[in-house]
Amino acid sequence: MVIANVSWFFKSSVTGLNWTLYDQGRIGQRFQLRFSLNTSVPGIYGLDISNVQLDDAGNYTCIDDVGPGHTHTHNFIVQGTWRL
Repeated sequence: MVIANVSWFFKSSVTGLNWTLYDQGRIGQRFQLRFSLNTSVPGIYGLDISNVQLDDAGNYTCIDDVGPGHTHTHNFIVQGTWRL
């Protein structure tokens, strides 16, 4: 299923860099191995991250453009600590 009106963006807490995770119906090439769009619940476009790493810490933003005047933006922050 292609969801072209949903985009996921990531700003790394580790590097400060901004990345596009999902846009125009596909996961960005550098994220394809561990990130996927979860559409198991109708109308909800979750982001699944497998093998979570410290470098995944940061601010994730989902933008859902359901039509003119109906854009929704959702943010969440992933934090982590390194333990030996």
